[in-house]
Amino acid sequence: MNQGVGSAMRSAQRLFGVTNHHCIDVDVWQHLTPDELKERHLTAADVEKESQKYNCNRPLGLNF
Repeated sequence: MNQGVGSAMRSAQRLFGVTNHHCIDVDVWQHLTPDELKERHLTAADVEKESQKYNCNRPLGLNF
């Protein structure tokens, strides 16, 4: 995921503060109860894995 035009576009989106749509899903999942996660066939570990995969905890915009 770190090559080509797609990578440049994702980097530009992050610089301008556009949240990745996967991170929106992760945020919703983090607020669900364990039973609600189970209904969606997810675990807390799955949610954390997706959060790390899409760098959802990294702040938007420029950061040094």
